[in-house]
Amino acid sequence: MAGGKENARQKMINLMYLVFIAMLALNMSKEVLMTFGEIDREVVKSTKSLKESNNAAIQVIKNSAKNDSLQWYTAYQPISKISEAAKELTEFINKNDNELITPYEVNDVTYQSFKRPILEKENAFGRTIDGAIPEKVGDYEVMDNSGAYDEMLFTGDYVNDENTGYTAAGQEFVRLVNNFRDTAIEEISNSDISRDTTKNKIWNDSKSGLIRLVNQSFNTDVVKVGKADDKIKSWLHFNFEGFPEIASITKLTLMEEDVENVIQTMISTINEVILGENLTSLRAIPMNVNVFYENSKLEGTVALGKYDETFVASKVKIKNGNAPMKEYRAIDVMENGEVVLEKLNLNVGSAGAKQLTGEIIFVRTENGVDVEKSIPIDHEYFVNPPLANVSNKDMNIVYEDIENILNITMPGVSNDNIQIVSPPTIKPGKNGEFIMTNQKKGRTGKVSIVVKDKLTNFTSPPVVFDVVAVPDPFASFSQKGDKFSANQILTGKIGGTFNNERLDNSLQLRVSEFKVRIGLRNLGVVRNTNGAFNDRLKSEIKKARRGTQITISDIVFSSSKIDKGRKSLFSQNQVVLTVR
Repeated sequence: MAGGKENARQKMINLMYLVFIAMLALNMSKEVLMTFGEIDREVVKSTKSLKESNNAAIQVIKNSAKNDSLQWYTAYQPISKISEAAKELTEFINKNDNELITPYEVNDVTYQSFKRPILEKENAFGRTIDGAIPEKVGDYEVMDNSGAYDEMLFTGDYVNDENTGYTAAGQEFVRLVNNFRDTAIEEISNSDISRDTTKNKIWNDSKSGLIRLVNQSFNTDVVKVGKADDKIKSWLHFNFEGFPEIASITKLTLMEEDVENVIQTMISTINEVILGENLTSLRAIPMNVNVFYENSKLEGTVALGKYDETFVASKVKIKNGNAPMKEYRAIDVMENGEVVLEKLNLNVGSAGAKQLTGEIIFVRTENGVDVEKSIPIDHEYFVNPPLANVSNKDMNIVYEDIENILNITMPGVSNDNIQIVSPPTIKPGKNGEFIMTNQKKGRTGKVSIVVKDKLTNFTSPPVVFDVVAVPDPFASFSQKGDKFSANQILTGKIGGTFNNERLDNSLQLRVSEFKVRIGLRNLGVVRNTNGAFNDRLKSEIKKARRGTQITISDIVFSSSKIDKGRKSLFSQNQVVLTVR
């Protein structure tokens, strides 16, 4: 639009373009405002439910502190003081007789609350909210002005802690946020919620996570907004100054939710610590102790209902199948609250169903006397015989008279203990592989591979493979096309393929010899050139005229993997090359 003299029509187009951009910006702003409003509406609902749940849980802990002071009194103290600080903050945000707020009118009603109510409009389009059609809905699109909260919170820019630029309402709001954070951190840091040393250790291990949650949600440090050290804003200016009214309301709603989340996490952690070691409700749960192969080691874990690295018993008793009951020190066989079965060094034995029984024993002090509490173990698992797995690395079948590379394994049996009972044509190779050589089709055209575990003398059922003869390959020429220049023919080579990639890769054929005819002249046999033309033939090919046919026939192939006693392979076709 810049540069050059514009006529009236062009000016009109430019003006329309600017109006269009402005309309797009206006619509985008409305979408953002609408999003803030929808977030606020949903979070208000969830926060209300969370607050009711927290209040009920706190009342239960309070009653427990009265009825069972030995166990619950010290646990109630930190949550009581933190909830009081939370109540001060949320009441300041929501109460409608806040003396620090100048009265204002919304929806024809006078308010005096820190958190301004949502503007409403008639539900002209019959919008459904929470399964109902209300008469009025939030008019979020018009709540785009920052003036209400700018006037409520600020008298100017932030300079330092002595000159904050806050109104009395702003100062009190920040004080209450800081008070909630500092109270929560202090109560968590300095509390011991139980007289039981084990429970207190678990509680102390949980403190860092709780304190981190509080600091992340209620950090009110100044915010650096430029490269220079003095380019800073207060937390309140950074989060509330200049923002649309609906955005500030939503931030206050999210803060209330953060308050309730801190309290809920505190309640959950305290309950877990105090009630977590309820031995009567725990069960021993064997995990990954289901199926084994003969004579392998017993593996898996026996968990105590939950993961807890501090949850260590006094001793463990295990009876595996028909073996006698064995006793272990818990410290030797438990990790992360679980019995690690590998540490028992037990063999699962022969095939069949087995019963894993025993008990996990705890010593607890009751009325000054050590008492044993036990959790029973009762689990059935199965032991399978180590059936052999046999596969041919190169092919899906076994070929007669050539080297076949086989992978042979038995679950639970090391390679060193695998013995081939039959056929005798299989010998150990490299890297745990086995090589079958000089295998014949025999009368049935099949070979049965029988594998044995040398350690236990267990013999696997036979694995049957078909034995087939290696087919004769097809001859090919290294250059592509129907007609060739003399130079292409001179530099080309005769080769062979089975049209089977795995068989080609396995045998890697070489050309032993072939016959050549140029036109009607037979030029004899070429040997030991691996498919290339010798100098005598190259001289004759150079003399050949356009259209002359060069016929390669009686091609013989060999391979280092074909047994020495086997005859060579012969081509199923001949190669005809036409000179152009």
